[in-house]
Amino acid sequence: MFRKLVPAGLTALPAAIGAVLFVLHLGAQFHRLGLYLHHGIGFHDPDCASNYCDLTMFWLAGHLASHGMIAAVYDHARSAAAIAAFYPYKNGYWPFVYPPPMLLPAAALSLVPLMAGYYTYCTLSIGLSAWLLRRAGLPWWCIALGLCSPAAMWNLYLGQMGLLCGVILFAGLAGMPRRPIRSGVLLAMLCVKPQYALLAPVAVLARQHWRVMAAGMLSLAAILVVTLWLYGFSTWAAFLGPGQRAVATMLDQPARVQIMGSSVFWMARELHASLGFSYAVQAFVSACCMAAAWFLWRRPGPPPVAATCLLTVLASPYGYTYDLAIYSVLLPCLARRGAPWRNAALAWLWLAPAFVPRVLLATGVLVTPLLLMAALALAWRTTGLPAADTRWPAPRAGRPRPAPAE
Repeated sequence: MFRKLVPAGLTALPAAIGAVLFVLHLGAQFHRLGLYLHHGIGFHDPDCASNYCDLTMFWLAGHLASHGMIAAVYDHARSAAAIAAFYPYKNGYWPFVYPPPMLLPAAALSLVPLMAGYYTYCTLSIGLSAWLLRRAGLPWWCIALGLCSPAAMWNLYLGQMGLLCGVILFAGLAGMPRRPIRSGVLLAMLCVKPQYALLAPVAVLARQHWRVMAAGMLSLAAILVVTLWLYGFSTWAAFLGPGQRAVATMLDQPARVQIMGSSVFWMARELHASLGFSYAVQAFVSACCMAAAWFLWRRPGPPPVAATCLLTVLASPYGYTYDLAIYSVLLPCLARRGAPWRNAALAWLWLAPAFVPRVLLATGVLVTPLLLMAALALAWRTTGLPAADTRWPAPRAGRPRPAPAE
């Protein structure tokens, strides 16, 4: 009895803490909405006073692009002036460093006022993520736990695209054997945040999914043509020039700045390693992730989707805690009947992203890459998805159960 109660308690405790954090997040969202309705867009949001919420960056970039001020998107000085005009209450901001295809959804977002766009985006992000995950074969209870996780909630609070891009990667990889055209289109959409597509070509080539490659290349070409038609070649020149310099500046920041980082590069920087050494360590880890993805996809059997998603987050030098949203979706899927200690470890890994900044400030160690490695170790053999029918909700009468993508 004791050997059963201890792991059960260790599993229930992080679940309870996660539930409390979820309620607090909902309270913060209602508080933010109340401030907006009472004071308008100029209200003081403690977590967004320095443009910490990224939706302002997307919305403004889309607004500038839609009103013919595309040159200001990647221009540091002109962006600062535009932000000062639109958001005078802010005392800082992140520059827009995303590739020009990101301007397409950003421009659509800017068609409505900022806060309306924020809540519309959150609703669409949750709905699309749930739909894609269910279409890929995940059970509802895994989807619910993932979307209510601290990492996913933080992603929504910031108005970021980590959750949606992670889900698109997952759905694209999971559907390659059965729906190659749709998978190719989904993977091409990751050009808005290309770090999410780092290992997708490795998976496609390893399994020789040529129809996925063709659909992806055609879709990517179409997106690039639309971007060039709407915004011109000068936008790409600005992105490859000032935009890349802004990325380098963000990556080269000193320790204690990226407390929400998730990469090995920032872990090394927080340990006061030099820039050259940190880049070398990240390059080595990225190469190992590519080699591991190749090895996994060359093996016969179901596609190793979960491990590849985790390897993708680990391979990128540019990642934040909100990029662990897909990690939080996959962790419940790794739970197994008759493995209570494993399930307890998964529960703590699911909760841990909420406390990464506090651990960093207390110990000086950015533990996010260690969380990814621990989850990867658990996903390596199982490929990360449930296979037993006993773990799935009962199907409705007359409707076939979707095949689980392993």
